[in-house]
Amino acid sequence: MSSDQFMTQQYLTLRDEIRSSKARIFMLLVLGTLFVPAAGFAAQEYGATYATASMPFIILVLMLGFLMEQNSIIRAGRYLKDHVEPHIEGVVTWENWLESNHRLRDTDRYFFGSFLLVFVVFYAVASGSAVMSIAQQWPNQEWYAAAAYGIGGMWFVVVLVRHWHSCTTTK
Repeated sequence: MSSDQFMTQQYLTLRDEIRSSKARIFMLLVLGTLFVPAAGFAAQEYGATYATASMPFIILVLMLGFLMEQNSIIRAGRYLKDHVEPHIEGVVTWENWLESNHRLRDTDRYFFGSFLLVFVVFYAVASGSAVMSIAQQWPNQEWYAAAAYGIGGMWFVVVLVRHWHSCTTTK
């Protein structure tokens, strides 16, 4: 396999990886915005304490899945920019064009931040509902639940802060 064929295969493989990650992000978005409120409502309506108590952790897993997929997209873009695009001469390449103007990446940052903001609100509402449900089922145990959800929320904030830059730029 020649060097040009190898570079072409790398480009096509990374493009497919980015496309697959975008599809998974869309499924996380749909699953999260439709399933989470519906499941939370059903759990509250039918008094399913265990289901209500698990909702905040399900939301955390969805948010971490989103971070993972976004990081994968940015990582593939960074590899394209650093290892594939330098071998292409005479044209402006995609990643270099995106980085030529800060505003071209704004939509990605806004989507990323908006998704996380909505799911942080979901997490807060689900945590409050779960604490109330646990308090009704097992009086005097709500502090343990509140501590668990607080630790889960803080852990996600730490992960988010550590990965914010790597999920929003290829620099």
